[in-house]
Amino acid sequence: MSNIRLPKGLEKSDRNALANNLHSIAIHILRDARKTDLQSGLTPERLSILSILVYVGSKTVNEIAEMEQVSAPAITRIVKSLEKDGYVIKAKSRADQRVVFVSATRKSISLMEQARKQRVERVSEQLKQLSSKQVSDLTELLSLIDIN
Repeated sequence: MSNIRLPKGLEKSDRNALANNLHSIAIHILRDARKTDLQSGLTPERLSILSILVYVGSKTVNEIAEMEQVSAPAITRIVKSLEKDGYVIKAKSRADQRVVFVSATRKSISLMEQARKQRVERVSEQLKQLSSKQVSDLTELLSLIDIN
């Protein structure tokens, strides 16, 4: 296991050391996998919004802004651009006509599935250095971590 320095103020323990290393590994894996996203032609911000809409479901601009931790006006600008390019559609709520939901289109679903496939392939390529036993062990260990 790598010896990445614990953040200041964090108690030295095996659990904190493991959490620190997992954090670092996750960031590095995702940072590397994101390189494939450049092929989509969309910015990381747009891809992040599409990811929410494709994998979580339709959301209001305010819900997206909260999930992305940015302002609603920033999301509104991006959504307008995505709508213009055919990646999202907007529809008013039946219950409250003031509420507008943003949804993924088939075009964005296809794009996100292709991007996800490419990221998974890139991570899988990194895992080729592991033996079958190591892959099995890692799979078993990761099943112990419930991130939902």
